[in-house]
Amino acid sequence: MSKKYYLYLVIVCIGTLSLSFGLAQQHNRYIETSHFWIPTLFFLITTILINMLLTSGEKDSKEFVFKTLAMSMGRLLLCMIFVFVYSLINKPQALAFTVHFMIAYVFFTVFEISFLLKYVKQSN
Repeated sequence: MSKKYYLYLVIVCIGTLSLSFGLAQQHNRYIETSHFWIPTLFFLITTILINMLLTSGEKDSKEFVFKTLAMSMGRLLLCMIFVFVYSLINKPQALAFTVHFMIAYVFFTVFEISFLLKYVKQSN
């Protein structure tokens, strides 16, 4: 599963970067930003860390569900803090950055949940 997981992760990263790059090239103040790549990098790092933490240790279903929910809540809190700090640093591009961030959030969340469901089915 490890090689397949990382292959799909690279595909999701390339897809998210391509979509963000295409949107960033549009001449629209709501989506034009030079920092379109930062959300993809952020989610790549957090997805790898979450995968390592969730797949290590025992596969007890109650513990796994608790760890999954805790990681999801922690990631959501970290995302809100990250976007808030960026908006304080770069106010003119804050809205465009947030749009790109939410696109990456949706792509990586769908990817993560689909692989976690496969992981749970495999372990049972």
